[in-house]
Amino acid sequence: MSAETPEVVIHGGVHKTATSHIQSILQRNAGRLRKSGVHYVHHRDTRKEYTVPVQLNGYEKIGMDFDPKVTDEELEEKARLFFAKIDAGPGERIVLSDENMAGHSGHCVRRGFIYRWRRMLMTIFAQHIPYPVTEVHLAIRNYPDFFASTFVEFLRSASGEKVIPEARMKRSVLSNLPSWTGFIDQTLETFPEAELVIWRHEDFSALSDRIIANLCGPGVDASKLAEPKRSRGRPSASHRAVQEILMEIERNGGDAALARRVEIQEAYPRGPEYPGYDPWTEQERAHLTGLYEKDVAEIAAKERVRMLQP
Repeated sequence: MSAETPEVVIHGGVHKTATSHIQSILQRNAGRLRKSGVHYVHHRDTRKEYTVPVQLNGYEKIGMDFDPKVTDEELEEKARLFFAKIDAGPGERIVLSDENMAGHSGHCVRRGFIYRWRRMLMTIFAQHIPYPVTEVHLAIRNYPDFFASTFVEFLRSASGEKVIPEARMKRSVLSNLPSWTGFIDQTLETFPEAELVIWRHEDFSALSDRIIANLCGPGVDASKLAEPKRSRGRPSASHRAVQEILMEIERNGGDAALARRVEIQEAYPRGPEYPGYDPWTEQERAHLTGLYEKDVAEIAAKERVRMLQP
């Protein structure tokens, strides 16, 4: 860590890997952390004031017709203001957390990739951080579960005309055979001075205390952090709820169906009566799981990667 500037620690998610739980703990203890020289920026502020401008700038470079547009000059000024507001001193720690750093759920499920536009979006995200990025923390998740969960997330946020059928999502995943290895390679390239701290989402419950402690750094006793206040949150999607939404889309169109998505999820909440969404056959799940286990072993062997184990 440089003694002349703050250091930046990034928690990049990914989607559907308990990111919100981690963020809620860090936010609940933001004041206490600040007293120890650890500046956690609320993820909503990071997203609104930094990630979204970065992505709008990136979409323009890719050739997408998004509005509003953010020029290079505008992004430089937004980034300057964002980091200046944090007011971190030399040797202190800035923790940024946003699972959208590499892109959105739709970038995964529509083409069966691990964040289709990650190179462009992550590169711009990194280029406008004015301090050394010393650590990047990421979770990975078994492919069939990741794509099932991100498909649900996609249905929660997509507009009607952009919704895709379940069959298309599955076909894209099975034909492209997504790889966390490529995503991790891109992260190592984007943050060449950083250590990557990685864990499998399947191990999260056993590792959660260590994950929080790692993000806060050695100057914080993570065991003394307060737990976040309980919130009702949004209902978790069951397999039946997703199928009802998809059938509603077939009957009445995307916009009409998605307007009822919360109502449908509440009618068929995930639980003993309605198991979680799982679109894969036994053979498909076994195939994708085999690829995942192979990739986990390959990632764990990479330089600058620290794979957490229970």
